[in-house]
Amino acid sequence: MASESTPFAGVPWPIRPSPGINYNFVSLMYLAGSALALLFLALETQVLAPLIVESEVGGDAPGSNASVGAGEGEGAAEESPWKEFAKGMEGMHLIFLPFLPCLLWSLAVRHFWLREVASREKKDN
Repeated sequence: MASESTPFAGVPWPIRPSPGINYNFVSLMYLAGSALALLFLALETQVLAPLIVESEVGGDAPGSNASVGAGEGEGAAEESPWKEFAKGMEGMHLIFLPFLPCLLWSLAVRHFWLREVASREKKDN
């Protein structure tokens, strides 16, 4: 009876599954977040990197007021919407980066959870 109340007694506490949680779903959500982190990293390094480097190398520094004081026509026209988008997306992968270690944790917990589910089904049959 004590073994039924605590089915995961032999599992270390950091990776001990909680009863009533579907760890397939948890792992899938962490996988989606990790995929977003990798997607944004690839987007920044492969696609947007030339735009970011080009805007930093050419002309004045991005935060200087020299181009703003020169008038709307010259400084503002140089800044294309794609360059602004690239600057805004810079570092976006850092928001989703914590999903990677959480994915590893959830896969370890899922392993023990699936073992318990399989043993319960084996007992029922």
